[in-house]
Amino acid sequence: MAARDPYPATFRCLTHDDLTQAAMKSLPRGRAWQTHESGPQPGSILHDYWQSAAEVFAFLTQRLCALRLEFWCATHSETHDLWMEEYGLPDACDPFPDLCAKVAAIGGTRCEYYAAIAARAGWSITCLDDELTCGSRLGVGTKVGRMRTGKRRSSELVIVVDLAASPSFSGRHRAPPKVGRFKAGWRLWCPPDIAPLECLLARVVHAEIKITYEVF
Repeated sequence: MAARDPYPATFRCLTHDDLTQAAMKSLPRGRAWQTHESGPQPGSILHDYWQSAAEVFAFLTQRLCALRLEFWCATHSETHDLWMEEYGLPDACDPFPDLCAKVAAIGGTRCEYYAAIAARAGWSITCLDDELTCGSRLGVGTKVGRMRTGKRRSSELVIVVDLAASPSFSGRHRAPPKVGRFKAGWRLWCPPDIAPLECLLARVVHAEIKITYEVF
């Protein structure tokens, strides 16, 4: 048995001439089909018929060959609108605005992944890994009688935003007044607008996790 070729032939879409020859070689044997010698001769009715039929075969073959390329993001062209609809693009909040980047994205559930996504959009964040455990921390946080007022739930993700290291933040920020620390004559400052970051992370953080943002 001959060894299998480790480098198979390059894919090639059959042409009109290829299909014409294939059709004529598939005809029954005999003089009625002009296959008793060399096959239907050019100019004969039988030859012209299969040449005409091959035009239909060639069109179908070309469309099937083109369809093959639509199964991969890197080579698709005619089905771009369907790809965009399937992956929910365009979306100003999507962490992967590029279609092929979104198709190739693996995803993650750790703070390092969220920080990397935010950094690509121009935000510097840190978060707490141990707050991502669903249910309770170390298995005791949610038992009856063990929760305390003000204690964070373990399904809460706390994200700390470093505004000074975030080029995407273009506003001004001053610490908002707090009880016992506000003095007469001080200007009231609103919290910073980090809506783009919140919208971005809402696309990648699991829906069952509550996100709390802190800025400095």
